[in-house]
This record gives sequence, C-alpha cells and structure tokens, in this order.
Amino acid sequence: MPFLAFFLLLCCHLLAGYGVLQLFRLRLKTAYTITLSLLLGVALASFLPFLLQLFYIPITGLTVFGSLALTMLLLNIPTAIRTRKEGRSAIPLASPPGALRSRQRRLTAVFRRFHPGPLRVRPYEIPYWMVIGFLIFVSVWRCYYFPVTSRDALSGPEAIAEFAVREHTLINSFFNIDLWSTNNQFKSPFLISLQVVYKMAGFPFGQVWLSIVFICLTVFLYHALTEKLHPLLAATLLLLFTMAPEPYAYTFMILYDYSNMVYFFLGLYFLLRSGLTQHAVQSTGSTPAQPTAQSTGSYYFAGLLLGIATYIRSETLILALLFLPPILLMQRHARYPFRNILVSDLLFFLPALIGYLLPVTLYVNHYLPVHYPIGALINPQLQLPGLFRRYADIFTHLLTGRLSLNLWGYFLYLAAILFAAEAILVRRFDRDARNWLYSIAILYLGLGFIGWLFPVMDLTDSTKRALFKMLPLALFYLANNQLLRRFSLAIARWEQSGPLRRARNAHATHDKPSSSPAPSNRPTSLNRPASSSRPASSNRPASSSRPASPSRPSAKGRRRK
Repeated sequence: MPFLAFFLLLCCHLLAGYGVLQLFRLRLKTAYTITLSLLLGVALASFLPFLLQLFYIPITGLTVFGSLALTMLLLNIPTAIRTRKEGRSAIPLASPPGALRSRQRRLTAVFRRFHPGPLRVRPYEIPYWMVIGFLIFVSVWRCYYFPVTSRDALSGPEAIAEFAVREHTLINSFFNIDLWSTNNQFKSPFLISLQVVYKMAGFPFGQVWLSIVFICLTVFLYHALTEKLHPLLAATLLLLFTMAPEPYAYTFMILYDYSNMVYFFLGLYFLLRSGLTQHAVQSTGSTPAQPTAQSTGSYYFAGLLLGIATYIRSETLILALLFLPPILLMQRHARYPFRNILVSDLLFFLPALIGYLLPVTLYVNHYLPVHYPIGALINPQLQLPGLFRRYADIFTHLLTGRLSLNLWGYFLYLAAILFAAEAILVRRFDRDARNWLYSIAILYLGLGFIGWLFPVMDLTDSTKRALFKMLPLALFYLANNQLLRRFSLAIARWEQSGPLRRARNAHATHDKPSSSPAPSNRPTSLNRPASSSRPASSNRPASSSRPASPSRPSAKGRRRK
C-alpha cells in the first residue's frame, strides 16, 4: 500500500510540477523536464499543508491529498488548452476519417514531452553509474528503513509533523513543551509539510521525499555537465561531487540545508542561463534589445526557484539580493528601459519576498503561540574586525585544513588546483566560468556577513551546512574550466577517430597480399627473373612465339596502332 501511494504521489508531483514549468514556456530536454517537474511538485507539496494551516483548514488525508489533486488539475489547464490547439493544428487535412481519435492525439502530444528518446549508454559510463547507483541505493534505503535521528529535526519539524498527523493542525500540543534551549520549532514549514504528506501516505518515518530530490539533482547535474564536457569527465566530476562526505550524509538525514542547496543552485543556473541568452540579443546602436521568450522565461523561473530556496531557509533572501548588481548591470548593458527594469526585477524578487514574509513575518509572529523576535538575534557589537575574523574562520576551518577533508573530500581542493592552473597557464576565464566564480564569491561573502550579523548562525553547524551551496557552483566552474574543456575535446577527437583508425587497419589488412612470403636471396620458382624459361604472361612481348588472334588484338597491339 505505501508503494502504491508513493507511485501516485510521484505522478502527482510530476504533473503538478509540469504544469508550473509550462507556465514559463521553456523548451528543455526531456531529462530536464522530468527532473524539474518532480522538484517543483515536491516544493508545491511542501506549501499546501502550510497554506491549509494559514486558512485554519483541518489537515486531514482528505484535505491534503484533495488539495494536491486539485492543484495538479488547475495548473495543467493552460497546458491542456495549448496541447489541444497543437493537436488540432498537427492533424493533416487529408487524413482519413477515424484514423486518429482526438483524445488519443492529445494524450500522444502530452506523453511526447516525457519521452526520453533512445537510451545510449557508453561502456565507460557503466562503472561510474554502478558506483553512483550504489550510493543512491544506500541513501534511499536509509530514508525508507531508518527513522529520523537528527537532533534539529526531532526537536522541531519531525515532532511537529507527528503531532499534526494526530491532531490535524500544525499548531498542536508540541508547543506546550518547554523549548527554551532550541529554536527549531520556528523554522520553515517546508520540512513539516512534506513529513505530514508522506506520513499520511503510509510511510511512518516520512523522509522518502528526500530521495526524489537527491535522484533528480543527480540526473540533472549529469545531463547539464555533458553539455560542457565529455561524458567521461562529466561522470568523474559528478562522482566526486556525490562522494563529498558531509553533503552525502544529508541525502538521508532530513534537514533544510540539502534541499536549500538544490533549489538555490537551480535558481542560479537558470539566472545565468537567462543572462547568456539575453547577451545574444544585445542592442545595436541606439535601439534597445528585446529579450526573447526563452530568456524571459528562464529569468522568472530562476526567481521562482530562489523563492523556494528562501522559503526553505530564510537567510537565502540576503544571498538572492546580492545578485541584484550583476542583474542591473546586464540589463543596463542591454539598454532596457527603466520601467521594464523596475517591473522585471520586482517580479523576479517577488517569490523570494513571499517565501520570507509568509513563514517568518506572518506565520511565526501571528500564528504560533510562542513568538520569535528576529531583531533580538542581531549582533549588538557589529565591528569590522569581527567580520574579517569571520571570513578568516570560514576559510581556515571549513574550506581548508583537516576538517575540510572530512567535510568535502578532495572536491574543493581539485577545484582550487584547476582554478590556479587556469589562471597561470591560460590567464583568462570565459564568461561562463566568470559567472560561476562570481557566484562562489558572493556566497562566501554573504555567508560571512550573515554569520557576523546573526551570531546564532554558528560556524561549525549552520555555516558549515550553508556551504553546501558552494559545491554545485564549484562543480559548474569546473565544467567551464578551459583546461578541462580542452582535455574533453581531445578525448572526443580520439574517440571519434577510433572508427576511422579501425577502418584504415582493416583496409590495410585487406590489401596486404597473404600468399607472397618474404623475399629470399636464393632464386626459386616463385622469384625467378623475367628471362627465365617460363616468363610471366604479363612480361611477354607482343612479338612472342604465340601471337595474338587477329580478330582480337592484344592491348599492346592496340596501343601501337
């Protein structure tokens, strides 16, 4: 029964997320469409029980799964209308009557978007995917079989979700407990809502939704990396990324940081993608540039993803605002009108503002029986030496040293070595690499500033987990590293020249005479000179004792004539 419910939830996530994705009119590969639809469906499922609580609707199985089904249907109405129009326009006028029914055509048009195409697995990919598959299996099994064990979850989201299933409300008897030693009860409803949904679906420990997030991120990363690098290098980098000890542990331990990393990275990915697309339609002369539909859709879709990341962890709002200067610079370079800049940027940051105001300002201060004054958390001694000390502590304790090997493995060291090699040998970075390096710098400066502003965000716990977001950024810098790109091109050329080399070898083997042995100094019957008593027919002169037939002269005779 839980597996049937899981399959139905998976379909619900896929279709609901697909409806959200189609609102932005993005033309994506099938792998991107499926993974992003599932991730958007999970994010949507994390918001609906919280929305029911805001309207004081009892949280029961009927209301939760009914709202999920209703939302899925409503979000797919525009897609169904557009698919119906496309299905009608795709029908030839001369088609025989009754050949294709309209319902079958519409279903075919929908399922065509999810068809992955022919699966091509190269032999050198198999060992990598066997190791990555084993890591995925261990993570999924631990999510399904073992209960929640982290202290931050047991003292907040997990306990609230368990009482919510029994009492049908998020504001339950859990808040009657004295919780002076922790603030986990004031964190985002993201984790609480997902635990409620999956506990009601029949999973006593919930948390299997985290496996969906993990698998979708892994598939998305691999396909995105193969657009830049050879599959051999892409699989190697993905394996090093997946094997980072600390982030991998959070693929089966429910907390906010891994999910926040996923949506934050995807937001930056589509933000940079929209910027690259807009550069292709830059203004010429005094004519302002007009953004394409793809660039506009990617831009606003990035804003939605950053809004989801802010809903998961509220401090992400500060990190999102730090990307406003490059956005304004890009828009200024494209010569957009001031009114368009103002409207587009407000729409871009609107999801992040909603993701902060609803769970923090509204829910914590006006719904919960115990309030959480954010202003009292600000550091009363804001001095610049403390800020620089914070940056130094992040670098020396978390990014380098013995602890960094236990946290990130050798992944960040590899990124640093290739960065130094590119700076010394190539002495320039392309635009994609500069964008990802800027994102890493913004993340480092922003986390140091947040830790300096709010001492509750300590170094070894909150800041350490917030640095998860740096790993996918470093991964895509490596995908745009020019040394790796050149190495990738060399592997591709060698791989493409393989059939040509085999064809040449086969041709040489076919042309080589197999009946002629090695030449010998001793004359034999096979290597006699041409003046032998039995000359070869090809060396016989035209005036031989055996003349040619007059009706059919020889070739030499024809040439003489």
